[in-house]
Amino acid sequence: MLKHKTSICFSQDDLALFSKASLDRNPLHLSDDYAHKTPFAKRVVFGVLGGIFCLGHLQNRPGLRLSQITMEFPAPLFVDLPYSLEVVDTSPEKAVMRIYDGRRLMSKVTAYFQAGSPARLKTTTAQATRSEAAVISLEDLTTDISIEETYCPDANALRQLTEPLHLLDKGVGELETSALLWASYFVGMELPGCRALFSKLKLNFNDSLPNLAEPISYKASLVQFDDRYNLLRTKVNLSANSTPLASGSIQSFIRSNSPTVTTASIEELLPRSEALKGKVAFITGASRGLGAAIAQSLALQGCTVLVNFLRSRSEAENLQATLADSPGEIVLMQGDAADLSWCLSAKQDIEDKYGTLDFLICNACPAILPLWIEPSAIERLNEYAAKSLALMSVPMSVFLDLVSDNLGWNVIISSIYASEFFPPELPHYVVSKFALEGLTQVAAAEYDQTNFLVVRPPKLLTDQTNTPIGQQGAIAAEKIAVKIVERLKETPSTKPVEVMEAIWN
Repeated sequence: MLKHKTSICFSQDDLALFSKASLDRNPLHLSDDYAHKTPFAKRVVFGVLGGIFCLGHLQNRPGLRLSQITMEFPAPLFVDLPYSLEVVDTSPEKAVMRIYDGRRLMSKVTAYFQAGSPARLKTTTAQATRSEAAVISLEDLTTDISIEETYCPDANALRQLTEPLHLLDKGVGELETSALLWASYFVGMELPGCRALFSKLKLNFNDSLPNLAEPISYKASLVQFDDRYNLLRTKVNLSANSTPLASGSIQSFIRSNSPTVTTASIEELLPRSEALKGKVAFITGASRGLGAAIAQSLALQGCTVLVNFLRSRSEAENLQATLADSPGEIVLMQGDAADLSWCLSAKQDIEDKYGTLDFLICNACPAILPLWIEPSAIERLNEYAAKSLALMSVPMSVFLDLVSDNLGWNVIISSIYASEFFPPELPHYVVSKFALEGLTQVAAAEYDQTNFLVVRPPKLLTDQTNTPIGQQGAIAAEKIAVKIVERLKETPSTKPVEVMEAIWN
């Protein structure tokens, strides 16, 4: 048995080349704007690309070819991050490869080999049914779905991808690689398509494989859809000119549509009124999720709401449009709330136009991805904590005097994780929320004319939690938003800092 470890990293160029080779153009991997609105917040590496990189670190296997492969993708990989790759060549006939981020398993590949020569790709004309990823609703997922089409990767791009890895020397032929590329294309473009999360691939290759001189014919049949987890299990068969090439199975998840908060859902909880007419609120991170729900709730009570956002302009404009006939008003303010110069400029604009600020609501938060307290992640942990703190401390330093002059409110969105159940995979998030609450206590001593409200919501249904597992136990953002606005309409507490938690039902 041979075992070795190395470091691997993926680039944007790797993603572009893999997409060209596989014809998989799923936006989760290629679009910054699309990925920003997913739970991952940034582009994700193709799972199969990670598996192919693993194969490139095997020992050479002269006289052997790939006979069976299983790829598992328990966690997403990202570009420009160093990962640890562990390769165990158990024997010439078997190898196991694992990609780790610290001690967290990200990908696993198990490969078996048998006597034979790797098959070549003789055709060069790329062919696929779709150029854009299918958008499939959960209601469409029934076990009578069966797709029969043909496919051929881009042969030139395939070789640009695989030749530097010397896959042929490892016993992995161009036909076998084509089958792997097809699997990525199928999941990302066909079924489940646009909102796919690839979980597991298993392929068994036939004992005799020809050089591929024509497109692959495939038949893929959905054999199970588990609606508890939005989990699909698909049976697949690949052939060429009626000659069987491979058979196997694919396991994937489909993400639900992004959760949206509507004015109707808010008005069911809190009917519109003009109770906050004449009041002005500034909300950081207000174009989506809880921030947008708070903005809607305030505007429906007559408040003028200054909606701060950094990137999500289309969502912010849609929010503004949906509240055009509300008792209040939505005003868009694009900028980085952690940037002191931007906040100072925004303050001047607010003073010039409104002369006052009644509510400062600090909601913005960096995207939350799992990290652990270990050397490989500690820089990311510290960067997250610093950015999270800046998104609150900078607006507070700039706007609190305005709020204090008006005996107004500073609302800080914390988390239930600041008081109970500290998830081991979220040390950066937990420590950030503790820091925010500590800063609030100090600010309350300095700005004694300001009312401070710390809100500790549980897990919410937002883009951040929009995965089949992440949605479990999450509650609607409008429930939190309405409770906050109801409190802002009431008489302030005599406490320096009031805490709101566990009152959402």
